[in-house]
Amino acid sequence: MFKDEADFEKVVGRLNIDTEPNPEHRQKLRRQMLTVFNQAEQEPATRIIVFRALRSITMKSPFTKIATAAAIIIAVSIGIHFLGGSIDGASVAWSQVVEQLSSHTKYKCRQRVVREQGPQIPTMQIYHLNLQQRRQEVEDGSIHIIDMRSENPITVELYPDQKKAVVTNILGFGPKKDPDIIEMVKRFEQQSTERLGTKKVNGKTLQGFRHKPNEYNDFTVWVDPATKLPVEIELKHPTAGQTIFMDQFEFDFELHESAFSTEVPDGYEVKTVVQDYRPVEPKQISPEDIRTGLSHIAYTAEKLSWMEKLIIMQITDPLMRVGKAYVIAIQSDDGNRIIIVQGNYYEQERMVWIPNEKVVLETPSGIKLYTHPNGSEYARLFLEGISKANPEFFNMENLSEERFTRMIVMPDGTILGLAANKQMSDEKLQQLVESLKEIKPN
Repeated sequence: MFKDEADFEKVVGRLNIDTEPNPEHRQKLRRQMLTVFNQAEQEPATRIIVFRALRSITMKSPFTKIATAAAIIIAVSIGIHFLGGSIDGASVAWSQVVEQLSSHTKYKCRQRVVREQGPQIPTMQIYHLNLQQRRQEVEDGSIHIIDMRSENPITVELYPDQKKAVVTNILGFGPKKDPDIIEMVKRFEQQSTERLGTKKVNGKTLQGFRHKPNEYNDFTVWVDPATKLPVEIELKHPTAGQTIFMDQFEFDFELHESAFSTEVPDGYEVKTVVQDYRPVEPKQISPEDIRTGLSHIAYTAEKLSWMEKLIIMQITDPLMRVGKAYVIAIQSDDGNRIIIVQGNYYEQERMVWIPNEKVVLETPSGIKLYTHPNGSEYARLFLEGISKANPEFFNMENLSEERFTRMIVMPDGTILGLAANKQMSDEKLQQLVESLKEIKPN
């Protein structure tokens, strides 16, 4: 703040403003002020209160009258701008945006994801044909096709430069609707959507809206007043340290439906992956069942002298609540319960966060054990899962505060989870992971 009027005059002087009285200018300013007052009488009560408060505060200041008048005009403009009015055009109601979005079944946009840490996701052009079919053209040249219309959705990843394709069959997962950001935006309620005023992008004035339904999601939407359709959408995930940006929207784009086909073009080398999300019958299985159920290398554990019991089971994945998890459940001679977990989602492409965790043990053979960022909860969920599948093996009443999780990375890159109800010595941990042996065909 300025200490006195002289201090303020110094700042004004440096701005090179003509402060000499000018009758013509005074009359023009008077007409502008009367216009502002007339407009204010027609505005909602909130705007009138803001205007009067600003006028009261400003008129008590010792500043010159011309500076006061200018300050009021600027303040009123700012007030209108941030309280939802539009200086450059008619105000858009959120309900109008929802109405326009509801009349469009397909759209194209550019999507960028910025993460505070971990691997970055490449920028891509996304084509939504409908809520069950999507095409993604990634900046690295790859193309992803997602089709969730059937009981068994299919995703196809095409790598034209290598003439390779990955086809993933997701059994029992569909039919599903796309977790589409536009669909989320359409569900915003008028009363919980905050106006952000306006901003200019490429010479066009946009009107902004913000909606924060919870601590995990914070949406900002910038709308073209002419079309009442989004031009930019920003979705912040504060707890995850991630922000999704969407722009370059085209509604009702022209693209032939064949561009959404899951048929792999001729001449491609195809790798097929199966992810099974059908209902799971918890039961004991053999090591061979693990090998045939996984799309990557499978492991079993040899029984060691300190293991009183070792059973192999398939259970419903307690993290996803659908799909299979293969567990090797061990009861030790000191009463501990230890679980080795394998599943088709335990792949390096999905577990890219592991190298950022701490290495707590590395064996001479090159097996590494990493910490888990939510190890206590992970262990609880898998102990609960095995408790439901085999109550005789573990009772949740015996759940320990010592429970922990380690992620096992084998020398060949295969990833397994290890959850234990109580702490284990490094010696036993090393013995356990070194007892893991690849399951090979009979």
